[in-house]
Amino acid sequence: MEANKIINGDCLEELKKMNNATIDCVVTSPPYNLGGDFHICNKGKRTTYGAYKSYNDNLPENIYQEQQVNVLNELYRVTKSESYCFYIHKDRIKRNRIISPLNWIEKSNWLISQIVVLNQKSTANVDKRRFFPVHEYVYVLCKSEKSKLRNEKCLTSVWDVKKVPRKISGHPATFDFNIPYECILASTNDGDTVLDCYMGIGTTATAAVMTGRNYIGIEIDSEYCKMAQDNLNGM
Repeated sequence: MEANKIINGDCLEELKKMNNATIDCVVTSPPYNLGGDFHICNKGKRTTYGAYKSYNDNLPENIYQEQQVNVLNELYRVTKSESYCFYIHKDRIKRNRIISPLNWIEKSNWLISQIVVLNQKSTANVDKRRFFPVHEYVYVLCKSEKSKLRNEKCLTSVWDVKKVPRKISGHPATFDFNIPYECILASTNDGDTVLDCYMGIGTTATAAVMTGRNYIGIEIDSEYCKMAQDNLNGM
């Protein structure tokens, strides 16, 4: 597949079109199946402040988890034997039970090499019924027991990151640029190809360009695709 390309389409269907073992690295974060909107909770009261433009993010949980296993296995297929997949997600609390991404990642073909904690230090979910959740995870996935990262910066397994406000990014779930930047540097070489199958406004693609790598982005929403291209053109 042609590199440095943005594909407007469903990620699973587009991944199925890609050849085996052609991608050097994946950095991606799927929608979290939060019930169709982004919200804050205060004293048990839920206040909605928006959603994705072309995706409802409200699947039955078993369907969502099955979808994620299928996506992860397609990512496994299209990556090279030495490749890493950095899969960003978080624990969700529904009906007072934690739903961990480990529930479905362990059903995929990937090895879970490590889990990095993303310390966001603040949260919109100010719910005094529980300790405020201020972290997400990077699941560091690999294909071989012999795989090794190059941690030349001596990073720890806890990264302090910034929340990216929607009013700045134009997208409700944009992650800190430093996340893909550090993942790419630790796992790829100049000229390698980095894939983000939930591209959003192109943060991973921007980090790929900044580090001298190629990118492929898949995004279901045409407006976000345009924003991503505009961000790349403005570099």
